[in-house]
Amino acid sequence: MSADAQYFVDIFSFNRQAYNIPSGAQTSDLFVNAFIPKVLKNGNTVFVRAHYEKLSMQRDSLSADYSSITLPIGMQVQLKNPKWKFTGLIIPKIAGADLSAAFSDVFQIGAYSLFTVTESEKFRYKFGLYYNREFFGNFFVPLVGVDWKVSDRFSVFGTLPQSFKASYAIFPSRVNAGLAFRSMTRSFRGEDNNTFVRYNELQFKAFFDFYVTPKNVVFVEGGYFLGKTPLLYNNTDTKNPVNSNLLKEGIAFPLINAGWALRF
Repeated sequence: MSADAQYFVDIFSFNRQAYNIPSGAQTSDLFVNAFIPKVLKNGNTVFVRAHYEKLSMQRDSLSADYSSITLPIGMQVQLKNPKWKFTGLIIPKIAGADLSAAFSDVFQIGAYSLFTVTESEKFRYKFGLYYNREFFGNFFVPLVGVDWKVSDRFSVFGTLPQSFKASYAIFPSRVNAGLAFRSMTRSFRGEDNNTFVRYNELQFKAFFDFYVTPKNVVFVEGGYFLGKTPLLYNNTDTKNPVNSNLLKEGIAFPLINAGWALRF
């Protein structure tokens, strides 16, 4: 689950990222997102998000594919203090090499809570907590965010430790560029019930947003993936990965990510 603090929302988007490992392995990730908000008369907002991911890895003649479908459902509520809002989500998810496997084998459940405090039209801060029942156990992440429009052209926004961006409008309403950080941990059920893949994703990159129309955005990102590629584990040992020629540890790999979004 990615939760950016920002002045816009992507109603629909898809993108593909890829990186090559020096040992010869290749990894690619396909993402498709849809977001449906409904503003109520009292100013609260109900929303549903659908997220699909397909993770593919290949080395020589070996290959592996893992997929996930996530359906966060929740509401943003205006609190008694007009500066404060609360966002709560329930996050059901299925993830694994075979999504048609027994539901109990691929199912995960999570929750997301975030308080937003608006100090001005240009600055707000956020704090909260993310939880997911991963295949390696309970996973809790404290969240701290800021959304700051420093000037008409420059802004910084994000929710740490998940993501953070510094964006500059080179040509306002046409081209934005900047630096970005992304960190996300997730897991997929393996090819049998006794294994799972843990994916610790840590990225530092530059990005360009090209506004083809005011709401249609083509984006390109390039940088480095740091840390570990997806690693395979047994259920009985969640700390030591299974030796594999396909899933290997690494240090830093160049990556590229490109996609399109319908942005409001």
